[in-house]
Amino acid sequence: MRSSSEKKGGRAGRKRAKPAAPKRPRANTAPAAGCDEASQRFVKDLLVRGEAAKLTKEGKLPLGATHVVVKENADGTAKVQRARYRAF
Repeated sequence: MRSSSEKKGGRAGRKRAKPAAPKRPRANTAPAAGCDEASQRFVKDLLVRGEAAKLTKEGKLPLGATHVVVKENADGTAKVQRARYRAF
């Protein structure tokens, strides 16, 4: 009787690579970045928790902050950029 490696052509334990998925054109249905309700809520929550802050005069980010406030709009919304990850 043949061993399992001989039945598979000598490649015991190796899996075949899956073929790459065909490239499909993306539908342009997503709203522009920063204008949907979910992202506005996310930024608002970052500001409330203190995880988004402006840079200090020395150009440093406060210790508890993970995002930098890049731009503040007159309507109270803000544009933020991730600066670092937080280690719990």
